[in-house]
Amino acid sequence: MTSGAMLTMPMLLINMGGEMLYVLDQRLKAQNISGDKSVKVLVDVVKTMYNTKFISELFRPHHMYSNVSTRQIFDRLAHSSIMRLNQSSMDKVG
Repeated sequence: MTSGAMLTMPMLLINMGGEMLYVLDQRLKAQNISGDKSVKVLVDVVKTMYNTKFISELFRPHHMYSNVSTRQIFDRLAHSSIMRLNQSSMDKVG
């Protein structure tokens, strides 16, 4: 596999992570969650998403993750805060 293909996961996960943050923000607004709690949820997810160990592993060249593995990453990211998502909301994230 070419070296460029081995570095696809970082771009994919960072892009999808941004989309997930957008969905979470929309869900928080739709549920009329207070600004302080919304900020805490989003900050917790961003901190987890950009954790040094996670980013270091992400940028190590390797093959693409399976759909199941990628979904597990986003399940864990979305639930790294005080907020919990139901299956329908999680399906919109992933």
